[in-house]
Amino acid sequence: MKQPQLFETEDQYGNDIIQDPKLPHVDMSMKEKLIDPKNKSLGSSYWNLGNHVLLILFILCIAFVVYASY
Repeated sequence: MKQPQLFETEDQYGNDIIQDPKLPHVDMSMKEKLIDPKNKSLGSSYWNLGNHVLLILFILCIAFVVYASY
């Protein structure tokens, strides 16, 4: 007995809609990896840091303030 399909997993063109699209591999420098490795339209300026880097820097600043206050 075949199990019934509970929901649609392919679009009208036969592409799988459950999995994310695969990004092509691109060799990047360390600076480009830090800024935002998934978004190629930002350029390579340090002003375009990704949210993960900004969050880490914010946590480090808070930790430094707590460390310096003792």
